[in-house]
Amino acid sequence: MADYRTEEEQIELLKKWWRENGKSTVAGVVIALAGYAGWMGWTSHPQSTMAAAADQYQQMLVLAETPDDQGKAAEMAEQLRNQHPRTVYGVFAALYLAKNAVLANDLVRAGELLAWAREQNVDPSLNPLVSLRQAQVLYAKGEYEQALSALSGIRVGDAWEPAAAELRGDVLLAQGKPAEARASYEAALKAIDNTATQDRRAELEMKLADLAASPAAPAASPEGGQP
Repeated sequence: MADYRTEEEQIELLKKWWRENGKSTVAGVVIALAGYAGWMGWTSHPQSTMAAAADQYQQMLVLAETPDDQGKAAEMAEQLRNQHPRTVYGVFAALYLAKNAVLANDLVRAGELLAWAREQNVDPSLNPLVSLRQAQVLYAKGEYEQALSALSGIRVGDAWEPAAAELRGDVLLAQGKPAEARASYEAALKAIDNTATQDRRAELEMKLADLAASPAAPAASPEGGQP
């Protein structure tokens, strides 16, 4: 199953985006997005529509935190995705639904939702996250080359570089390429900044230790026989 253990990072990304590019009023009625060069299609969306999408997304997050209300959260996410497709909120709703599909082992549905999120192209800064999620699903399906292709769009210095490098290592290891996997894990460990949790570092260090402990492939004897 694809690794969605960093789902909280998705929420943090939206919070960071919101802090940098807009603020909601106390009533949540107006979102100020003036001067945000990367925002696409803002002029075609009245502020009231954007505020409604923001409010709906916040309600979805609240419902998602309660196990008994997660069904309602999924319904609201689908509604948000359909009513406000070309908004950051619609894209994050699709990511939430894709996560649920992965947890239900419906990788086909997850792939469709992520492809939809990519097609909206509401903000280039969200593309690396969508690429990472797509790669996770492709890895879970055993489509290793496609997973590596999805990861190729995540560049050095991107916020998702550590997660992408770690996943790349997982894919390469699954392909039987331990040396390349080691290099990717080392790159992931190097890219992690000081805000990373100790668990993230420990997991990467464990993967590197497991590789170091794995026996090397037996080499042929000089005479060409078995060693």
